[in-house]
Amino acid sequence: MAIRKPLHLLLAVVLTASIALAGCTGGGAATNTEAPAPDAEKPATAEQPAAEAPAEEKKGYDDIIDIDWYVNLSWWKYSGDWGNDMFSKYIQENFGLNINFITPAGDGADQISAMIATGSVPDLVTVESWLDYKTKLAQGGYLISLNELIEQHAPTWKPYEDIFGWYKEADGKTYASPNFAYSRHAMKPGEQLEPNSGFTLRSDIYEQLGRPDISTADKFLDALERVKNEVKTYDGKPLIPMQLYEFTQNGNQSVNWLTEYFAVPYEDASGKQLNRAFQPEYWDVLKFLNEAYRRGLISQDNFTDKRDQINEKVASGRVFASLTAPQDFTQQFRTLWEADNNAKYEGFALRNYKGDDPVLTDIRGFGWLVTLVGKESKAHDRIAKLLEFLNSKEGQHIAHFGWEGITYNYNADGTIAWTEEYTTTIAKNDGSEKKWGMGFNLQMDWYSVKDLFPKPEAPFDVYNAEIKKPLVQYSYDTSANGGKPNPDHPDRNKMLELGNRLSLYWGKELPRIIMAGSEAEARAIYDETLRRMDEMGQKDLDAYSNESFQAAKEALGVKHSWPPLLK
Repeated sequence: MAIRKPLHLLLAVVLTASIALAGCTGGGAATNTEAPAPDAEKPATAEQPAAEAPAEEKKGYDDIIDIDWYVNLSWWKYSGDWGNDMFSKYIQENFGLNINFITPAGDGADQISAMIATGSVPDLVTVESWLDYKTKLAQGGYLISLNELIEQHAPTWKPYEDIFGWYKEADGKTYASPNFAYSRHAMKPGEQLEPNSGFTLRSDIYEQLGRPDISTADKFLDALERVKNEVKTYDGKPLIPMQLYEFTQNGNQSVNWLTEYFAVPYEDASGKQLNRAFQPEYWDVLKFLNEAYRRGLISQDNFTDKRDQINEKVASGRVFASLTAPQDFTQQFRTLWEADNNAKYEGFALRNYKGDDPVLTDIRGFGWLVTLVGKESKAHDRIAKLLEFLNSKEGQHIAHFGWEGITYNYNADGTIAWTEEYTTTIAKNDGSEKKWGMGFNLQMDWYSVKDLFPKPEAPFDVYNAEIKKPLVQYSYDTSANGGKPNPDHPDRNKMLELGNRLSLYWGKELPRIIMAGSEAEARAIYDETLRRMDEMGQKDLDAYSNESFQAAKEALGVKHSWPPLLK
């Protein structure tokens, strides 16, 4: 981190973006009064007024500090043109920070391990919420807690009480600020949200086939076979019947999601958590993938491709069906549609061989990524204010919508309407929208703004907004399955290490199972993998995970989490 010479970046159009919205639900903004008082025994409540900002507090800085922000995703890219776009200039002018984003070449394990081993931690670190890097870095004394940052530098920042408490560590402090988290204080009772995942297929190619029955796994494979043998190519290139996410050293997210489509249970009738990989229904998941591979319906490249390569294949129209998060490929869908208005994707509910309805996890939860602050950073005061801003109503609006009068205006009902300049620029699809820097997602609170977007009108936007709609009826709150670990558990570190070893072993064996030359060979590798995992201590880890599962259900006030048990 370095301090640079004074720099004045005057932007009259961004002097303020603080907006009072009509139509928002109570607590819908990322910042609200349902928050913990950083060093108080009891959390603040709605009845406790937010602390007032110091009188005549100076806004903006006369100098710019360079900081490093590590993002543990090889494929993540800043959405604008940092240093030249409006968003980054706003950050520089108002928070005195110039950010150098760093991403790993691979899955980030080596970089994070080096941080833990050496204590050399960047100013900001963003990692996946389900990985335990946040706890290891906190226990190593390499992070400053949000409690301290809030008390010392951002007393008006009031994170949601339940989310803040969820990430509390053994020392009673919270170090992680998540994105895409959903607070019970903001959710509408009984609301059913979209799933994160989405099985999608090319509607136009499906139409060419006569929209055959794909209601069960075997019928779907037969349809993929027809794509391979009858349609064969698109734009002169061989079609890929089914595309999965990239394989990592820990496995494959598409395979994890396939367990939801195949309705593999994670809880029994007694309330005990089940390890899905050891359930009889899980074999059907692997059998399906192995058969797809042996029939040439999954490309050999899928086992080595990284996200950029998968992006290119989707954008080129070569992918017929995929099991991913469709929102990850919006730009690729747009590129394809711009080239061919008939080339559209639709969501569908893949089912297991018996035809059971899928049981999908909705986007509700305690976060996708979490951001941590390095203890040795020299910019704690500015970082605290930046994080408060990014989690505020003002920050969320700039990140999602840009600037009033430039990229959007308000409708009478409080929703936004895109300006002609914005829609014209987006329609060019040439990257010129980077001038605004909209779409910064490392602290996004999607729920707080999702109902403010205008109803889609442009043809692509209308189609893209509908992709996952057929899946909502199968989407449920399964938050408890992620568990609520006890930071004081005497075996916590031991179990984390065991979990890492087992995950790496599974990640190594999974491709071997899928690529086996016969169903019998795949089954033999699978059985041997489970046997070996038992030898490595899987039952101990499952018992530990079940404790965490029970704690999560208790915290959420539910007896069961597996949706079929609630009917």
